[in-house]
Amino acid sequence: MSAVPLGTDSTRDGKGRAALLRGIAPALFTLALAGCAQFQAYRVSTDGYKTCEYRAVGDCPTAALISHPAPMSYGMGVVEIDEQGFFADRAQAEAVVAMASAKAERGRSYVVVFVHGWHHNAGPEDENLEKFHDALRMLSGWRPNDTVRGIYVGWRGDSLAVKGLRYLTFWDRKNTSDEVGRGSFYEFLMRLERGVKGADPGNRLVLIGHSFGASVSFNALAQLYMQRFIDGLYSTSDGPRFRGYGDLAVLINPAIEGMRYMPFHSALQYYGGASAPLRADFSHEKRPALLVLSSEGDWATRITFPAARFFTTMLEAHNTAGIRGSGPDIGGGYSEWVMDVQTLGNFGHFHTHESLGIEQAGAKPLLQCPRLEPGRLARILNDSKAAPQTFPDSGIVLKHRGEPPTASPYWSANMSADIVAGHTDIAKPSLVCWIIQLVDAE
Repeated sequence: MSAVPLGTDSTRDGKGRAALLRGIAPALFTLALAGCAQFQAYRVSTDGYKTCEYRAVGDCPTAALISHPAPMSYGMGVVEIDEQGFFADRAQAEAVVAMASAKAERGRSYVVVFVHGWHHNAGPEDENLEKFHDALRMLSGWRPNDTVRGIYVGWRGDSLAVKGLRYLTFWDRKNTSDEVGRGSFYEFLMRLERGVKGADPGNRLVLIGHSFGASVSFNALAQLYMQRFIDGLYSTSDGPRFRGYGDLAVLINPAIEGMRYMPFHSALQYYGGASAPLRADFSHEKRPALLVLSSEGDWATRITFPAARFFTTMLEAHNTAGIRGSGPDIGGGYSEWVMDVQTLGNFGHFHTHESLGIEQAGAKPLLQCPRLEPGRLARILNDSKAAPQTFPDSGIVLKHRGEPPTASPYWSANMSADIVAGHTDIAKPSLVCWIIQLVDAE
């Protein structure tokens, strides 16, 4: 067959197809960009960070520093982390640390850090941001003689803004949560802890990570918790020996595989056992240092997460018997594959307590949340080893599983749907009150 000479119809067809592709490509690229969630930070200022007064939803849409007026007064700072784990603006982070570390205007400071999860961001209409405002209002109402400050950690929780396609971002956003946790966020947390607790040890600092935000938090703090646990093994203090981050870190419906927690759990089992050459003495601990809470109504971590992880772990090698020699009950139940597929909060072998319930759920609105009287928490924790114990006001019912080490300050448990109904219903008054009760306990 002879070659087709230049200038024939076939050549013209080829040129036409190339021209068509050149015309379509920009349109396809534009369409893809249109479906992408916002790249830029929401609250970066070019003329300094000034405080904006917030009264209702939609106020202060671009402000990184916010104040809510009396009677439920509080301050809030927003710090944003980019896709690669760096501050969106270091000046923004400095302004937020300075706000949170400032001397309390009255009483002690309560500083609550919240890291949002999948499908959320630092935009003015974000549902998680509004629920955080709700929680700060509650806390301010319950602690009117103290200073309440919140920090909302924003990152790009969605890479696609198209509703029907957002669920396809699972793997992408999971990887991003790893990057955010390994980046500047750790530096921010260390500065914050030193600023808040260094100014006054009586100040309270709580970190709450939700969903992929719990992944961000755990990626940032896993090694710190291990380091402080090892330090506690050698401590001879008459007070608490096993420090966590600040006063308490809470991971709610964490979208992180159980395997990530196994090194820490293995250490707890080993050093908490009777045969360990260096034993963990938990008898001095007064309150938990870490809470891992997973709702029984959360389909995202119970169904979606394992389904997504199944396909990404098919070709990996896993031991079926877990980690040998870590403790008396580390055996075949600790399948590495199961831990790689199930979330941290849903892996039953990590649970220290039975599923949390709530007494007389919805019976009356929670109008107050006073501090527990001295020694009350110690009695509740001791008695919970034998029978369920109810916290006053918050109504949370706690029952220890009775498995050693029983006094460990690192807790993991399911929650009934009365406490957290699903994946994102995380600002229930009973849960907020219970967390503050634990933080305040003496």
